[in-house]
Amino acid sequence: MYNPADEVSSINFGAIIGGALNAVVSAQKESAETTVDFVRKVGFKPGSIDAQTGKEVGVGDPICVSFSYDKEVSPSQVQNTRSITVTVTDGGSGYTNEKPVTIAVEGNIISGTNVRLTPDGAIEAVDLTVIPSGSYITDGAAVTASQEKEDGTVNTSAKLELSVTESETAIPALYQKMQIEVPILTMMPIPFIKIDHTDIEFNVKINSITNSNSADSSNSSVTTDSNAGYKGWWGFHASTNLKTSVSNQKTSSSGEEVKKDYSLNIKVHAVQDDIPEGMSRILDILEQSITTKVISQPAEKADS
Repeated sequence: MYNPADEVSSINFGAIIGGALNAVVSAQKESAETTVDFVRKVGFKPGSIDAQTGKEVGVGDPICVSFSYDKEVSPSQVQNTRSITVTVTDGGSGYTNEKPVTIAVEGNIISGTNVRLTPDGAIEAVDLTVIPSGSYITDGAAVTASQEKEDGTVNTSAKLELSVTESETAIPALYQKMQIEVPILTMMPIPFIKIDHTDIEFNVKINSITNSNSADSSNSSVTTDSNAGYKGWWGFHASTNLKTSVSNQKTSSSGEEVKKDYSLNIKVHAVQDDIPEGMSRILDILEQSITTKVISQPAEKADS
């Protein structure tokens, strides 16, 4: 009789499970080598060639992406320009250079004035060295010129007018052409793939079926013939025929059927691993090497 226990015990589970684990380790090894090749070929230029072996030694300079851009150093703005002038409509007379001439607007004395006189003592012009401020500084405001005379009186014979002109001037923005170089490794994700966990399922299913069939058949028959008669006065004659047939048939069959099913399921879950400490240090150094250069002086941007 077939014994399933013997079948299961003969399976080399070590080779089956060990082979699956070796495949997982080999896949992790290939993933690590792929990462190394990615960093060398994508992030760095080829290294120097050893003269004796003819092989590449180390890596070259980092591969950088260089591009230029316009940096706004001064935004566009609207500049308000205020122009204030004192116009002499009547210079008057009797003004001298011995004492200062006081200029007042709406009764408020304004500082920073330079009064020029004609040779005959009239006010020729009033120059403002300081732009006056205040709500009373409006276009057409009353302006007076006064000077104390030798006899103690005040000369106010001149007539002046204040003119205020305001205008707006648009100042365009100024731009500088800048150039920046960025190591390409700092601009893209580096594939650090690790196998997080692996599930190995090995299933054995054995079905043993034993068939046994038996059939018996039996046939029997009996035939009897009897004849009786009377002959003469004293004679008697009788005869009997007996026929019997018996048959017996027996059929038996037996069989055994064994079905075996083997299944091996391997589930691998891979994730993006954290950047190793050494690679993180390299990326920090590359980030510090990012440079920005000025390639032009501030100027208006040309119309595109």
